[in-house]
Amino acid sequence: MNSPIISIKDLSKSYEGSEVLKGLNWEIEQGDIVALLGKNGAGKSTLLETIMKLRDADKGSLEIWGNSWETLNQQQKEKIGFVAQDIKGYEWMSVTNFLNYLGGFFPSFDKAYCEQLQSRWGLSAKKRVGDLSGGQSQILHVIQALSIKPELLILDEPVAHLDPSMRRQFLAELIELSCEINSTVVFSSHIVSDLERVASKVALLLDGNIDYYYDLEDLKSSVAHVKLTSNSPISHKDFPPLINWQKRQDGATAKIATPLKESIQSMANKVGAQVETMPMSLEDWYLEVSHAAS
Repeated sequence: MNSPIISIKDLSKSYEGSEVLKGLNWEIEQGDIVALLGKNGAGKSTLLETIMKLRDADKGSLEIWGNSWETLNQQQKEKIGFVAQDIKGYEWMSVTNFLNYLGGFFPSFDKAYCEQLQSRWGLSAKKRVGDLSGGQSQILHVIQALSIKPELLILDEPVAHLDPSMRRQFLAELIELSCEINSTVVFSSHIVSDLERVASKVALLLDGNIDYYYDLEDLKSSVAHVKLTSNSPISHKDFPPLINWQKRQDGATAKIATPLKESIQSMANKVGAQVETMPMSLEDWYLEVSHAAS
């Protein structure tokens, strides 16, 4: 088994006495495209910026390719791309000058690919960075990050200001990048439908921890709405993995939120209950799990 690209152990971070990350543990493997979900204020940006050493953790350890940020060599750092949620600076530069200037810091910068992305996404080469709209600014920084062909790419809400067509093009580029050089991608987004198109794994940041981290296809094939019917009383104790348990006169309703070690039918058979399941979308799953934790 390969060593994880990112390994986080017991990571904690507080602001003004409020603990945002609470002993968080997480490992990310080579080639994964990981979607990071979480409510506004859950700490997604804090976590991603801590990975990039833009913030210091209060305690815990964080390693990239088996090294702390301080011991990463320059060649390793040059293989990491990052797009923050809000980026300002270089407003006086033209788009082309900005991309070529930053690209010069990365030996892997692919100028031809960069120019292809500019043309494909309709970003004027001569336009000043300071005159770009919010969506154009996001495109600019995404192009910069993709053009260095990073082995590790960290993206914090990279498509929040883009229209559906542009988001689809961006997601297609992520897939191509991952296939071409086996890049590892970690990105946060509140647009759950986009995550389903591209992610191989999904992580959910709740109450300062990654409590849910699953292969996306395994998760999608497992989660469901559940209706349980029984002539005799049943309780949540009979179905411990289920969440959002709602008692009914003839049984209960609940949700399957994680891949089960024991089938729901097997659990129902033990207490003589009948079970009906209905598929659940990833967006519904996210809302159900977030509600259960609130």
